[in-house]
Amino acid sequence: MNKYINCINYLINKKTNIILHYNKSLFQHLVNVYNKLRSWDCNEDICYAGLFHSIYGNENVSLKTETDRQTIEKLIGKKAEYLVYLYNKDRYHNKDLKIISLANELDHDYIRIIDNYFDNEDIIKNYFYFRDLVPWKFIGSGKDLTKWRKFRYDLKFKNDIEKKFKKNTENILINLKYFELLKLEKVYASANPYGTVHESHKDYSENTKGGITVMYYLNNNWNLSLAGETVFYDNNGLDIQKSIIPKPGRVVIFDGLIEHCARDTARNFNDLRMVLTFKYNINI
Repeated sequence: MNKYINCINYLINKKTNIILHYNKSLFQHLVNVYNKLRSWDCNEDICYAGLFHSIYGNENVSLKTETDRQTIEKLIGKKAEYLVYLYNKDRYHNKDLKIISLANELDHDYIRIIDNYFDNEDIIKNYFYFRDLVPWKFIGSGKDLTKWRKFRYDLKFKNDIEKKFKKNTENILINLKYFELLKLEKVYASANPYGTVHESHKDYSENTKGGITVMYYLNNNWNLSLAGETVFYDNNGLDIQKSIIPKPGRVVIFDGLIEHCARDTARNFNDLRMVLTFKYNINI
């Protein structure tokens, strides 16, 4: 019987299929992590370590499904078992563990919010720079529904403001421990007045390795009555899992494979709703 089937049978015998883990069973989560690592073309040891990454229990999985390391070693091999053991000690200890950790995070509808990232002086400076100084282009098409109309500006990083945003983004990803696994693909600001159409979309197609998006809200003031939320849909596209107000100084970091959309602003909003987006490919 092949290695994968042996591992699946073991996990089912341990009843991981009836252990709840966030919004799915622990079994489904473990298989999802394994499948994501396979889709990233990771080696066999990393993939099988991902399949068993929480088998010894950790801060997110209180139940220790297995305590005998030799049992796991016989199933997945010595190197893969050692990765599992290290993962539950320090999941950022080396690059292999960071890869497993990223696959684990992305199976949990990865959306992170950092509030008050900028002080008020920087918020105002950034707002007026993007609103008044950058050479916006109005792009899109009324005939092609995949090219919705908006203002866009591609950053050149030739001044201190743009260079600082790039450095800030790198620091955010370094603090999240995943910077070395990512490669910058594109950076652009986009802006919409009231009345423009916002199509829901994913930042990456399903046949890619995916990526991480870092998005800054650039307006200098906002309140709930102005609407303009960024909404993130569930995996079935049938419900909203999170709705985020574009508050000044707010940064959102999320899995680019989650479908999302910018809601239109309120009719009485007499300005541009502005965001700055950094898109990083997963580079493994």
